[in-house]
Amino acid sequence: MFKHIEEAVAWIEHQVKFKPKTDLDRMRAAALALGNPQDAYKIIHVGGTNGKGSVVSYISTILNKHMKVGTYTSPYILKFNERIKVNLEMIPDDVLLNYINQMVSFNESFSSTYGETLSFFELVTLIALVYFRDQKVDIVVLEVGLGGLLDATNIVTPIASVITNIGFDHMQQLGNTLESIAYNKLGIVKPGIPLFTSVDNELMPQFETACLEKDSRLYHIHDGLIQIESSEPLQFSYEYHHYETGLQGLYQAKNAALSIAVVNYLFPKIPIRSIKDGIHETVWPGRFEVLSRNPMVILDGAHNRHGIKALVNSVQTMYPNRVIHSLFCAMADKETSLMLEMISSISSSVTVTHFDYKRVAELSVLLEQTPHPHKRAIEDPVVAVDTLIKDAKPDDILVITGSLYFVSFIRPYLLNRFNLA
Repeated sequence: MFKHIEEAVAWIEHQVKFKPKTDLDRMRAAALALGNPQDAYKIIHVGGTNGKGSVVSYISTILNKHMKVGTYTSPYILKFNERIKVNLEMIPDDVLLNYINQMVSFNESFSSTYGETLSFFELVTLIALVYFRDQKVDIVVLEVGLGGLLDATNIVTPIASVITNIGFDHMQQLGNTLESIAYNKLGIVKPGIPLFTSVDNELMPQFETACLEKDSRLYHIHDGLIQIESSEPLQFSYEYHHYETGLQGLYQAKNAALSIAVVNYLFPKIPIRSIKDGIHETVWPGRFEVLSRNPMVILDGAHNRHGIKALVNSVQTMYPNRVIHSLFCAMADKETSLMLEMISSISSSVTVTHFDYKRVAELSVLLEQTPHPHKRAIEDPVVAVDTLIKDAKPDDILVITGSLYFVSFIRPYLLNRFNLA
């Protein structure tokens, strides 16, 4: 058994990330062996390409004012424990250590009876489900890991399903068309359980068909229902009420409205004041996070074309006459060429960088893919950040983006640099 949380987390992170599967039998068998912890509380199941974490955070922050809430998200930004929270508080180190040790023993016994061990995401999901049961939470806001249909979280029967949007990401697993990606994500829809979505209109026929087949009511929160009143701070109106979010980026208005719709439907007695306060108090690091004003430094974990498009739209709309310098780093399995083309379109210069992570894209590849005439590669990300900040004029904007993993790596340095830690 592990004695220190660091070695316990290292063990679980070194398990096979994903195992090929055609069904959820292995995950269901594991949950059954643990007493089906997911049946001990109500669940809101949240999927989609981007915005899942923000929506989970909005809903959790609102509901936390009236009930005991478990929250499950991925990946983390600063600490592994962020994945599993109760009442917005991370699972403590000593408690997580205990659960990982239990899961080591369980994984061995499960393997001896079932014939194979569990994957990394299955193990973490099971820890979360058991922890929430032991904590006697009232409700869990559960984020899908990858896709939906065969995701480890999809053994649950929720009181509502949520799909934020559909975009191109994880195409190797989910398919190369929006329709195939949508099919996979629609796998979280359960018979008779309502689905809430802010998906683009073009995919609505597919969503309507899927919900009709499952006899599930469909609620569509689209741009026409939302009126943005201010971009900084972000203020908007939705269903005759005015809201201000603590998160920035124009795309957060739709994420917040989707969250409000879910809460209003499931818990109509929650007062509007609690909802407004929850939207305003929500914190979600690394999503259009402004860490400095002079020069302005924006940290955004956009890691696919849909996320970069939303980031570009927000920057263009909010700061139309400002000089923008972008720092980009991404994983090799992403659409880096397309992402760099989009970020180049709003930038006066583009710098690509690198950090020590097994999936990160090669520096030379990123530089070659960058179409901007003013481009450069700086291998050390700290040197890259310092150089860009030193060279920037007070009114310039520095956008750091391309990967949540990169944001997780560079954010602690930035917090220290700007005395925000």
